[in-house]
Amino acid sequence: MQSFRLRPFQLARINGIPLMVDYTWLFVVLIYFWLGSQIYLVQQIGRIGLTEALVFGAVFTVLMFTSIVVHELAHAFVARQEGIRTLEIRLHIFGGYARLAGEPKTAMAELRIAIAGPVASFLLGAVFIGCVMLTQAFAPEAVRLSMRELFLWLFRGNVALAMFNLIPGLPLDGGRVLRAYLWHRSKDILAATLVAKRLGVGLSYMVASYGIYRAIWYRDPFVAVMMITLAFILKKAAEEDYRFHKMQSDYTKQTGINVSDMLGTVATVMKHPPICVPPTMRISEFIDGILAKHRQTHFPVAHDGRLYGMLALEKLRAVPERDWEKTIVRDVMHPVDDSLFVPMKASIEHATNKLRSSPLQYLAVIDSEGILVGSLSAAELERVA
Repeated sequence: MQSFRLRPFQLARINGIPLMVDYTWLFVVLIYFWLGSQIYLVQQIGRIGLTEALVFGAVFTVLMFTSIVVHELAHAFVARQEGIRTLEIRLHIFGGYARLAGEPKTAMAELRIAIAGPVASFLLGAVFIGCVMLTQAFAPEAVRLSMRELFLWLFRGNVALAMFNLIPGLPLDGGRVLRAYLWHRSKDILAATLVAKRLGVGLSYMVASYGIYRAIWYRDPFVAVMMITLAFILKKAAEEDYRFHKMQSDYTKQTGINVSDMLGTVATVMKHPPICVPPTMRISEFIDGILAKHRQTHFPVAHDGRLYGMLALEKLRAVPERDWEKTIVRDVMHPVDDSLFVPMKASIEHATNKLRSSPLQYLAVIDSEGILVGSLSAAELERVA
C-alpha cells in the first residue's frame, strides 16, 4: 500500500525560482505569531492591548520569514553567477534551504555560494538596526515603542540566523565554508566533506543533548522534541551530503567522468549505483534477496551493464505466490524501449518531460556506450522543470 505523504505547495515564484512550503512550516508560523504576540504583550504589560500585540506578532512573523527567504535567495543569486540553477527554495519547520541543480566546480565557488546567505542576514540585521535608530529619532510617539521593538527583534533574529548558520558543520553554511577552505588547501573535496560531516554530526549530538537537558531539568517536552528532531535532521543531512560526494568520487574513479562538469544534467541527480536485477533471476530470489533490502517500486533489469527492461512491483503483484519459484524476472518485466531510459548527459528538463510521459514514472540512466549507470524517479525530479 502506498504511504500517504503531504507534498509541499508553491507559495510564490521569485525570479523564476519556485518558493515551496512544507506543511510543517505553517505550524512554526503559528508558533512565531503566538509567541511573538504573547512575549511582547508581557514585556509591555499595562501599556498595550491584545490587538496591538497580535498585530506586532503578525508583522514580526511575516518580516522574519521574509528575511529567511532573502537569506536563501542570496545563495540562489550567487549560485546563478556560478552557472548553477536553483530548483526551488523550500520553507520548513526549521527555516529553509535553496535546492541547487548541481554542485560548485571549485572551492572558491563553494565559498561564495555558502557565505552569501549569512552575509545577506548580517546586512539585513544592519538595515534593521538602522531602522531602530531612525524610529527613535523620527517616528511618531504613538507608534515609536512598537516600531522600535519590532526592528530590534528583527535585528536580533537576522544576526542569530547568520551566526547559527556559520557554525562549522554540515549541512549548515558554516560547514560548507569550512569544506571550501579545506578543499582549497588539500584539493580533495571528499576529504574536506568528511571533516565537515563529522563536525556536523557532532553538532547534531550537542543539539540532541540540549534537548534531553531541557526535558530532564526544565520539564520542557516541547523544546526537547524540537531540539531532538532538529538534531536528527542535521545528522541525516550531513551524512547524505557526504554520501553524495562519495558517490561522485567513486563514479569518477570508475568512469573517468567528473560529475561536477555535468551541472544541470541527469548525472547530477540520478541514483548511483542503481539497484538492478538480472533478467534470469527467479521472482522468489528477487523478493527474498533484493526487495527485502531495497524498498522501491521499480528496478532496472540488466546483465553485464546492458539494460533489458524494468521490473515494476505493480506488475509483480499479479504473479501468484505459488508461481514465484518458476517465474523469472524476464517474464514479468517491461521490455526495454525508448520510454524507459535517459542518457546521463541529458538535461534535467529533458528528463523531467520524459519522466512525465513515462508509463512507469521511473527511468534507467545510461552512459554514452549504453551501459546502465543510474536510475531516476519522479520523486527526485518533482518541480525541476
